[in-house]
Amino acid sequence: MNSVFTAEGCAILIAIERFIQEADKSYILCSDSLSVLKSLESLHRKSPTISLQIGSAVIRAIPRSTAIKLVWVPAHVGITINEQADEAAKAARISDVNIYPCISTEDIRKVIFRVQADQGRIQWESTKYFRSFTHLPKTTKTPLLPRRKEILLTRLRTRSLPTKAILFKVGLESSPLCRQCGIVDSNDHLLLSCTVFEQLRNNLRASLGIGALHYNWICTISTFNRRACSAVLHFLQSTNLF
Repeated sequence: MNSVFTAEGCAILIAIERFIQEADKSYILCSDSLSVLKSLESLHRKSPTISLQIGSAVIRAIPRSTAIKLVWVPAHVGITINEQADEAAKAARISDVNIYPCISTEDIRKVIFRVQADQGRIQWESTKYFRSFTHLPKTTKTPLLPRRKEILLTRLRTRSLPTKAILFKVGLESSPLCRQCGIVDSNDHLLLSCTVFEQLRNNLRASLGIGALHYNWICTISTFNRRACSAVLHFLQSTNLF
């Protein structure tokens, strides 16, 4: 459960508590964990748990030694003793031996949040309302389009555009049928066959450079493809339905 930060801090803590014993010696502890060493430079009550424990261990160990130094040694690959320490660390990951009974409160909190999130996801995926849209592209953290256009594309991809069929289900339309075509006014009908928007559809095909439109193919158009996205959005906005 411990993070890499806590695990590397535990190594320093074990070294201080178990090996600094002789009062007439000076000790140098080498570590490649710069983050742990930096956290020890300015300890306060909100410092990570392992950093506070190391600080307390140093205070207790000072009377037992002449001097204690913590040194950052970056990229010490090839040093025999360090290679042995790395092998021991790898073996400890699959060992049943309780090397040190320390789990930081920060890491426990992260584990609890992760478990709760996984449980919520599993419960949601097991309900009848869950539907996986595997054909949709992965989302990005950086928005590539304005918010309103992103919403419009998402409605298109999830077949939730406010057509008469959708509005009829929620009681906002008296009939699900298209007034012009006389068939159910679904998202597929709007995009692929409604005669009212035939000219707009021809323009869309010309902009995309294809002979026939396919709903699922349009849904896979990435927002990184700005030209294609603009053509699809222009079609939707030109219908004056949204």
